[in-house]
Amino acid sequence: ILRLPAALRSCPALRTALAVDSAFREGNAARLFRLLRTLPYLQSCAVQCHVGRARRGALARLARALSTPKGQTLPLGFMVHLLALDGPNEARDLCQAHGLPLDGQERVVFLRGRYTEEGLPPAGTCQILVGNKLGGRTLEDVAMAEEEDEAVDRPTTEV
Repeated sequence: ILRLPAALRSCPALRTALAVDSAFREGNAARLFRLLRTLPYLQSCAVQCHVGRARRGALARLARALSTPKGQTLPLGFMVHLLALDGPNEARDLCQAHGLPLDGQERVVFLRGRYTEEGLPPAGTCQILVGNKLGGRTLEDVAMAEEEDEAVDRPTTEV
């Protein structure tokens, strides 16, 4: 990256991509999902395959931090927001897939030794992170519009 021309390093798309990569590598779920919400449709599609792994990692860190013998609870609404889930049902499914019990329908309970990881992370629908970004447009419309936007933002390189 440091070898790239300064004009290219300052390109907004590259800076966003580097910020997303950094947040993912650092395990900073709050920053990662905040950035993912801002991505345009095509970039959202590109990172969609990594969302399940990022959510699983964030849930594992929450379990390590909050698990006690008696159990601490966290509202599902907070989980929905933090992990950019598509609603409480997806949050319930994610918690149950990882062995975390629910207190009623509104809170997840972090009990020591209950968090498990078996198989692949559950596939979420990613409606918030990807699907809603179409906004009623066709894929062709979205691709052409984003391509035009990139042409406007593309820095010129000196030969």
